[in-house]
Amino acid sequence: MKIVFDKLLKPARDRLTNMLPGFGRDLSIGMDMGPDRLNLVQMELVAGRPAIRAIASLPYPCPREELELHPQKLKSLLKQAYAMQPFKGRRVVSCLPASQIKIITLTYKEGQPDAVAIVAELRERLQGELDNLVVDFMILREQEANPGHRDALVAMAPRNKVLAYLDLLTGAGLEVEALDVGPAALARLVSQEGALHTPEFPLQPNALLINFGADSSHLTVIWGRRLMLDRAVEFCENKVFSRLKQLLDMPQDLAVRLLYEKKSALNGPDGASRMLGEVLRPEIAMLLQEVNKTLVYMASRTHGKSVDVIYLAGRLALYPDVLNAFRDQMKIPVRMLNPVELFASERSRLNDKGLGEITGIALSAGLALRGVPENE
Repeated sequence: MKIVFDKLLKPARDRLTNMLPGFGRDLSIGMDMGPDRLNLVQMELVAGRPAIRAIASLPYPCPREELELHPQKLKSLLKQAYAMQPFKGRRVVSCLPASQIKIITLTYKEGQPDAVAIVAELRERLQGELDNLVVDFMILREQEANPGHRDALVAMAPRNKVLAYLDLLTGAGLEVEALDVGPAALARLVSQEGALHTPEFPLQPNALLINFGADSSHLTVIWGRRLMLDRAVEFCENKVFSRLKQLLDMPQDLAVRLLYEKKSALNGPDGASRMLGEVLRPEIAMLLQEVNKTLVYMASRTHGKSVDVIYLAGRLALYPDVLNAFRDQMKIPVRMLNPVELFASERSRLNDKGLGEITGIALSAGLALRGVPENE
C-alpha cells in the first residue's frame, strides 16, 4: 500500500508512514470498530505459519458515536479484552469505520508514476475537494483487456476524520502501526487461506469473497495474490432484519435467533422456516444476480477466465438458504471462510467457538495478517 499526500495533506504524513511491523517484535493486533462491536485478532507465528494468539469480539457499552468521543471508554473495553485473551503489546493495525471512507476503482493511463497519474485523475474528478482528503491507493492486478491502462483501488477519507480516529486510538493507549483498507485486508486473508489449504493449485486460486456485513456486504475478487475488484452490494443484515420486520412484524432479536441459532425451528420443516424462506428468497435472488454480474464482468477483463472458488464470510453466510442457494446455482466450489478454524492454535484460548462467524472478525483477521509472510 502507498499513501499519496500533496502539500496540503502534509500535517498527517508523520502519523501514517510507519507501515510494516518489524518481525523481531510481537505482531500487531488487527482491530475493527464495527457498528456495534469491537473486534480484535492477534496472530503469532507457529512453525513459520500464522496462528491466532488472541481473539475477542465485545459489544459496545454505549453507542459507537459516544465511544469515539471518549477514549477512556474505549480503553476500558480494551482492558476487558486483554483480561479475556492473551493479547500482547499495544500496537494495532486498524481501518476507518466504513461510513467515514469512500473506496472507488480508478482507471488511469500508464506512462507516468502511478501516484502522479492517480492524483491527476482524482483532481480532475473531485476538483477542490481533494485538498481536504487523505488518499490511499493500491494498484490492482494488471488488466488483460485494456492494455496501456491500469486500475487502482483508491480510498479517500476526510483528513479531520483520519486524525480524529488516530487521536481516539492513541488516547486509548494504543500505538497505531498502520491504517489499512478493508478490501486489502480481506484479500490478505483469502491469500493466506489459499497458501495454506489449496495445495492442488500450482498457483494460488482466483477467488471471490462475499463478506456479509451489518450495513453492507462486499464482493471482493482476489486474483492469485492480487486484489482485482471490490464492490459493495445492498444485501446485508440490517436490510434482512428490516424486511422481516416490515412483512412479518418480527422483532430483530427473534429474527437473529431464527436465522442463526443452529437449534432453532429454522432447521426443521415447520411454518416459521418456510415463512422466512419465502420472505428472503427475493433478496437472495438479487444477491445471486449481483454475483453473476461480477463474474461476467471479470470474464470480460480476463479473456473469459473465472474464479476457482467462492468464499462466504460473516453471519448471514450461516443462514442455510444463502449457502444452499450458492451451492445449488453456482458451478464453482463454495466454502465458508472462518478465520478461527483457519488459524486455530492449541496455545490460544478460544472460549467462543462461534467467534469466526461474527461480522467483522474476518476483517480483523486480515488486518492482523499485515506483515505476516505468506507460505509458499
